[in-house]
Amino acid sequence: MDYIIAAHGRYAQEVKNSCQMITGQTTNVYAVTFTEEMGVTDVLDAYTAVYSPGNETAIIVDIVGGTPCNAAQMFRAKNPEVKVVSGLSLGLIIPLSLGESLERAMLGAKENIQFVEQKANNTTVTDDGEEED
Repeated sequence: MDYIIAAHGRYAQEVKNSCQMITGQTTNVYAVTFTEEMGVTDVLDAYTAVYSPGNETAIIVDIVGGTPCNAAQMFRAKNPEVKVVSGLSLGLIIPLSLGESLERAMLGAKENIQFVEQKANNTTVTDDGEEED
């Protein structure tokens, strides 16, 4: 499956960059940057530029109601096989880049939202971010 990720500012590109730091090259994730100078037509053009008809595709956006989402819904109107998902995050993109299904990755991302307390093995983190036993 191909994933087009889109968000306000450089967020989508930076999520992709961070994902690649962790998982290596991503061959099925395409980032669309939305800047203040752009309008919905520009975003639609960006989606068209990276979309491969015939490939199963999902457009994952940052928030519902924003221009990247509105453009994705317009794009889907012309390409009904494309899925549109909101809630772009690194925790969602990492499993997708590793081959996880969209549905399972969405569930995992939802479960990843939590308060972080002390680790189960009683490891503490020092002021410089290093772990100690």
